[in-house]
Amino acid sequence: MEIWEHMHQLAEDLERHNRLYYENDAPVISDFEYDAMLRELITLEKQYPIFARPDSPTKHVGGVANEKFSKVTHKNVMKSLGNVFSEAEVYEFLSRTAGSLGISDVEYVVEKKIDGLSVSIEYENGELVRASTRGDGTVGEDITENARTIRNLPMHIDKDIEYLEVRGEVYMSFDAFRRVNEQAELNHEKTFANPRNAAAGSLRQLDSKVTESRELNVFIFNIQEIRGRTFSKHSESLEFLQSLGFEASPGFIVAHTPKEVWQAIQDIGETRGSLQYGIDGAVMKVNLLSLRVSLGDTAKAPRWAMAYKYPPEEKETKLLNIEVNVGRTGKLTPVAILEPVHIAGSTISKATLNNEDFIRDLDVRVNDTVVVRKAGEVIPEIIRIVPECRVEGSVSFSMPHICPACGSECVRIEGESAWRCIGEQCPAQLFRSMVHFVSKDAMNIDGLGPSLIDMLLEKNLISDVADLYNLASKRDELLGLDRMGVASVNNLLNAIEASKTATLDHLIVALGIRNVGVVAARTLAAAYPTLETIMQADSETLAALPDFGKITADSVLHFFASPMNQEIIRKLVASGVHTDLHLQTATREQIFAGKTFVLTGTLPHFDRNKAAEIIRSLGGSTASSVSKKTDFCLAGDEAGSKLTKAQSLGVTVIDENSFLEMLPSDVREEYIPGTLS
Repeated sequence: MEIWEHMHQLAEDLERHNRLYYENDAPVISDFEYDAMLRELITLEKQYPIFARPDSPTKHVGGVANEKFSKVTHKNVMKSLGNVFSEAEVYEFLSRTAGSLGISDVEYVVEKKIDGLSVSIEYENGELVRASTRGDGTVGEDITENARTIRNLPMHIDKDIEYLEVRGEVYMSFDAFRRVNEQAELNHEKTFANPRNAAAGSLRQLDSKVTESRELNVFIFNIQEIRGRTFSKHSESLEFLQSLGFEASPGFIVAHTPKEVWQAIQDIGETRGSLQYGIDGAVMKVNLLSLRVSLGDTAKAPRWAMAYKYPPEEKETKLLNIEVNVGRTGKLTPVAILEPVHIAGSTISKATLNNEDFIRDLDVRVNDTVVVRKAGEVIPEIIRIVPECRVEGSVSFSMPHICPACGSECVRIEGESAWRCIGEQCPAQLFRSMVHFVSKDAMNIDGLGPSLIDMLLEKNLISDVADLYNLASKRDELLGLDRMGVASVNNLLNAIEASKTATLDHLIVALGIRNVGVVAARTLAAAYPTLETIMQADSETLAALPDFGKITADSVLHFFASPMNQEIIRKLVASGVHTDLHLQTATREQIFAGKTFVLTGTLPHFDRNKAAEIIRSLGGSTASSVSKKTDFCLAGDEAGSKLTKAQSLGVTVIDENSFLEMLPSDVREEYIPGTLS
């Protein structure tokens, strides 16, 4: 791969992980992995500045303001911190800072780097008036009402202080995190991956009562602005904040020499296991505020501060057993049952073992002593065994050939790493298939969550997804279920009835065909008028569809060849579920047929998903990257490398106004009412 392509891909991947972390509170990689990617991009941009993107993730803070909340433009930009990962890099930063200032003795404050959500809190005449998230550093979200529920945040301070803006980190203690996840499990709801995600998700709740129940706290670590008072040192400002009732960087250390700075970092690191909240590093800050002014900032971070990131915690524990879970598609996933061990602030008792190949390569066995890592507190993983602790007579683990949930045969298909249960009546598959069927991307049946599905199955009110559409005849039985009153039952039945008119692509997703996700379902729905015509399609025709291929085509054929699946579809149709509805394309001229769009930047009137929906409804398609085959690049504000590439390839670039002019008048009026008046 060319250097510029690799740099572009790194930037795209980092932006995706930024969105997952800052906006969705759902990271899929550890902080350690993210930092490694970012450091690689920084190094490459220094070596090849000509290829550095103007909107590179190395130059800005990761998040954007969520549309659910009012936007707040920060009076004082909330920048991020640079990171170092070794003792040598710490001394290099300290030496560089002293050299820039032209002095040998620089005093620092070393603080814990709390793993939470960064916020700004503003007070006027002693009253809390506004709280906001960092967002992209310039624009954040107004979370004032939720912030008022933070347990240790003062609502009132000294009335003589005309204006004060402080910056802090909202966090959830390990005990509170455990309670939140235990309650979620009882309710069959999704659990949080780590305390940071739980804190961020809680602070972004639309109902402040939910936020209050999550027991959030905040540590304040900086004065952004204050009127009527001045300080010469950062340490003095922290002591002042403590006098006002804030928990301000508890346990901060003033260090006078580089050696003392490094010792302070080590001392803080040694406390990690005893703290009741998560930290992922220590922060070094120049103490004298006048020197901070001399050093200044970069576009993304201050030059007077740096974060040292601790390496991922690793601990030994015993592997007690290997259990095998059965997923929605019959996939068998081995899970290690561990002797509980405390890592990175939480107790780990399970870790995924991925698949048979992973177990064989690691040669992990029951009763082995294993090394567990929870890098970035995302997903526990076993990274190696301790051979010298292996119990004599231990045997290699083999995946079961009989399904642990239903007793049917399990097979491993050539070319795949997973074993699968082929029993069509497998109860484990049934439950997960039900949950998938009602999900948002599928039939979108609001109010029908995992706990209720579990009850319906337990009471034998349903035995497959088609039975959901017969629940109206079982109203009395529904009213007898726990927490199901008249209003709840009515809402449930109305939601089920409404789902009968889901579009064909949603129905295809709901059926749960292997290798067919949202994009492939849209492709099928665009190519065929009804579900029945898809069922009659041949392998060659299916494989020729955009982004399909033989594997996906075979999955479709295999699904519809199953007598059980055919019977479920027959029952769905008999219950009134439509199999021929499309995204309002029936009466619309397919003016974008054969045209491919790439969308980039922020559009004024609607988000990119809505624009993509319009394009598909008019026969067009969307792609994630620009190529010579791209017909149009729809560019909004802050469009980045996709726009640049489109221009270099001669692709037609349009803005939202041009796009609206291309649309039929009825479509334009439907999506943006008033454009015809």
